This record gives sequence, C-alpha cells and structure tokens, in this order.
Amino acid sequence: MKNIIKVASVLALAVCVYFGIFGKHNPFSPQIKYIDGKPYEVIKHTIDTVDIVKTKVVTKKGEDIYHDSTIYVPIPMNVDTMQIIKEYFAKNVYKDTLQLPDSLGSVYVQDTISKNKIESRKYTASVKQRTIKETLIVKDLPKSHIYYGLNMSLDKPNFVHSIGGGLMLQTKTDKIYSLSVGVTTNLTPVIGTSLYWKLK
Repeated sequence: MKNIIKVASVLALAVCVYFGIFGKHNPFSPQIKYIDGKPYEVIKHTIDTVDIVKTKVVTKKGEDIYHDSTIYVPIPMNVDTMQIIKEYFAKNVYKDTLQLPDSLGSVYVQDTISKNKIESRKYTASVKQRTIKETLIVKDLPKSHIYYGLNMSLDKPNFVHSIGGGLMLQTKTDKIYSLSVGVTTNLTPVIGTSLYWKLK
C-alpha cells in the first residue's frame, strides 16, 4: 500500500512540475483570435498585398484649360521684331513627370505652348490600385472532457484479480490523466493512476 502511495505521489509531482514549466508559456500553445467576442484557434492567417497598375491617358484642348490672368511687362526699345514673331508662332513642348507619394504611381504631363497660349495638354496617369487580401481560417477551441467508468484486471490464477471504478480527464491539449480505485478478490485496496499523450 505504501509503495502505491509513493508511486501516485511521484506521478502527481511530475504533473505539477510539467504545468509549472509550460503552463502559461507553453511554446506549442495555439494562436487565439477573437471574433465577435468568442475565442477561436487560428489554423491559417495570411495577408497578401497586390498592386495593380491602372493607366489613363487624357488630352485637353487649350481653350478648355482655365486661363487665370495676363500680366504685361515693359517692352525694351531695342528688340528684334522678326525674332519675336518667330518665337510667337513657334510651338514649345514642356514635359514633366510627377511622382505620387507612397510609391502609388506617377503622372506624366506634356504641355504644348504656341502664340503665348497653351495649345494642348496631355497627361498620362499610372496609378497603383492596392488590394489587400486577408485569409483567416479558424476553428473552435478544444475543450476538456471528463469520463467515468468501471475497470477490471485479470490474471491466470484468479481470473478476476481486481475490480473498481475511475475517472479520466482529457485536457485541451489532448493529454489524458486517469485515476482508479478498486479492490482485489481478497478485498485489498488498489489505487491506479496514469498519464497518456496523443500520438501525432
């Protein structure tokens, strides 16, 4: 009887040490996600960012572009009239590329100026449409279960060696602890305990 008590005490101590080490800091603990206030175990969680570049080309006539005001400046007395007339009828093309912040794309602008007016304007906008796809797969958290039942051991001389009852606890981490109490055919008390791990 004393040996049985010693064995049960050693097993109980081992269980306490195990949970003392891994209780709240178990490296194999699942990730928990709360959805509508209910906890779930996360099976898979991925976030994918996809950038789709959309390009649009717009051309506008000069008369469709808003003209704010005209500012006149003094004309020098000694001027080359033909050079002024030549530059007046010339077409000047100005090109520029504007980069949007956060690497969202760019805008290419081309203005054609003649006769002191914007004759036409063309811009090409290449903008990234950023799509974020989040995939979350969850399942219900595991629960503990308690079982009760009868047990019996057999041997060759007596056929029925002992009989009794017991409890089994299946934890959330699929470990099973059992405790049984019974008597032999000689009415000798028998106490049994065991611990099982799930094979994966």
